[in-house]
Amino acid sequence: MDCKFEHRGYLFEGISEGGIRTSVVMPRLGLMFDIGHQNPDRINIERLLLTHAHLDHSAGIPYYISQRSLRKLGPPKIYLPKSLESPMREILSLYSKIEDFPYSYEMKGLEEGEEIDIDAYHFFKVWKTFHRVDSQGYTIYERKKKLKSEFVGLDRNELLKKKEEGIEINELHSKPVVSFSGDTKIEYVLTHKDVAESEILFLECTYIDQERNVENAREWGHIHLDEILHHISSFKNEKIVLIHFSKRYPPSYIRKVFSKRIPPSERDRIHLFLPE
Repeated sequence: MDCKFEHRGYLFEGISEGGIRTSVVMPRLGLMFDIGHQNPDRINIERLLLTHAHLDHSAGIPYYISQRSLRKLGPPKIYLPKSLESPMREILSLYSKIEDFPYSYEMKGLEEGEEIDIDAYHFFKVWKTFHRVDSQGYTIYERKKKLKSEFVGLDRNELLKKKEEGIEINELHSKPVVSFSGDTKIEYVLTHKDVAESEILFLECTYIDQERNVENAREWGHIHLDEILHHISSFKNEKIVLIHFSKRYPPSYIRKVFSKRIPPSERDRIHLFLPE
């Protein structure tokens, strides 16, 4: 795992190179986004949220399942677009046959809007993305109990009395804390309010100069830096972490372009998921 980013107690580790490999791990929640590449030391991560089936995002699935079995870890939980569930099961059945041992995994195809619990304090929701093939992004939410508005201002003794009377004084609130795009056009942010308002947004930015312009990016279902800068006022995120840069750009060139083009007011908000 070559790249790291941390904000508000959430650490992200992984790598994302456009057309080559993408896998980003959240150790705190025991999940990863995509698995086009996987560090063997991260096989312990039990949840995989797959955005789409292009091999730079999905090639590591058989290895992931096989290695967990070898290490006597439990079946991984794999979430993916509903349309991919059947063909992916067929592929894994063949790998199981080739390896001559049963593949043990839990797989669930999801459609837009479906919610899945991660733990008592977190869940994720699926959003449609805009790529060349069936694809989806994910938003992770935090759940917290908050005092109901009608009880705000009461002192501790009054609140305890309400509870003794069997009155529920709290209610659950949720907020979007992390969104992950996978491969997509800019519409992923512009059409999903919770994506644009997530505290942390991992967003693809495949092209960054005029060697491949906005039209080229959109033709292949990707985002150009020009589009992000044009729509930057629509991004309400605390941090925007850009991933999936084309391999035609070395990291030094990416940093040089961004140092020139990112407005000073945005430099603390936009981060590059690149090796240090």
